[in-house]
Amino acid sequence: MRKVKRASELERMKRTWKHLRMRKHDGKLIIWPAYFEKNLTRMQGRRVSSNLAASNVTLKILEAAAESSGFEYESESNKEYPRGFTEYNGYMLVENPEKHKKKRVLLMLAKGVRRAVAQRESARTLAEKKKKGKKKRRK
Repeated sequence: MRKVKRASELERMKRTWKHLRMRKHDGKLIIWPAYFEKNLTRMQGRRVSSNLAASNVTLKILEAAAESSGFEYESESNKEYPRGFTEYNGYMLVENPEKHKKKRVLLMLAKGVRRAVAQRESARTLAEKKKKGKKKRRK
């Protein structure tokens, strides 16, 4: 990299790269579904421990977890997680008025994620039992 000689050249470089930076989210935290994905390693982007993580975490599950935890949030769909560039899952912006650390917010959301995934799985198994029960009655 070459050395910048003039201040005007430095200012020009700052202006050209300014549009490439992400926008500021003051007081908000970006939460990706991959943070809670049990099938991912820490290097692949999981942020919580594997016993708090769940499988097949979606943006809807994150929204349900944020509502149950009492967070205000905004959702951005069709955004790709930087480490997993093959899927467009989106992310969630969580309001953080108490200025908690991100790790603490993730742990609070992880409980809601586990609860939402458990409800989804119990509804799925209940639906399967109803299907099996109807087939047995017909025979």
